[in-house]
Amino acid sequence: MSFGFTSDTSKVFGKMVEEAGSYNVKIMDSSVAKKSKTGKEMAVLDYEVLDGKYAGGSIKWHNIVWDESSEEAMQLSLKRFNTLTAALGFPDGTNFNMTLERFVKGIKGKQLNINVDWEEGNNGNYHLAVKSQQLIKEKSEPNGVFRPSNGTKKAAETSTNPFGNSNQSKQATTNPFEQTTLENTDPFAKNSTTIDIPDKDLPF
Repeated sequence: MSFGFTSDTSKVFGKMVEEAGSYNVKIMDSSVAKKSKTGKEMAVLDYEVLDGKYAGGSIKWHNIVWDESSEEAMQLSLKRFNTLTAALGFPDGTNFNMTLERFVKGIKGKQLNINVDWEEGNNGNYHLAVKSQQLIKEKSEPNGVFRPSNGTKKAAETSTNPFGNSNQSKQATTNPFEQTTLENTDPFAKNSTTIDIPDKDLPF
């Protein structure tokens, strides 16, 4: 059998969560401790949905910053991390005097519930952002709010070329790699530089 297929988003690695809402999740092994752009310690948590139609889907890049630059920033940091540990079920008085790396390693695999909503990034793309954390619930509850659309997304949806731009939407071609301005239809050809990725495939 020679190479050939029809694209199908239901058959991919890493299921996408397509709605805002409330999700029962576990903290994924890909979560890390790192430095923020301003040099502050930061936990970057990735979550995997445990149940419902998005079970196995991931919600990534929840940044929780530890900031000691002022008393007010310190108190906010304590509240952020106490909210997380309370949602994970740790009782009052639990001592977390350890490195942030050790803390993140220790909470991997633990379960909680998160509320997420669509948030616009600096580049105009939308991603799911964590708005609150609480103890795990009876079930996950997507709320029916899908990713907001924008001009780039609409252009991509109207094009018959999944790698083309809005100027190519008038084409009636069956070759997804074909370019209107090139005689060579090889998608890896030297001049084939106008490939656009749909916004829905980008995290931000």
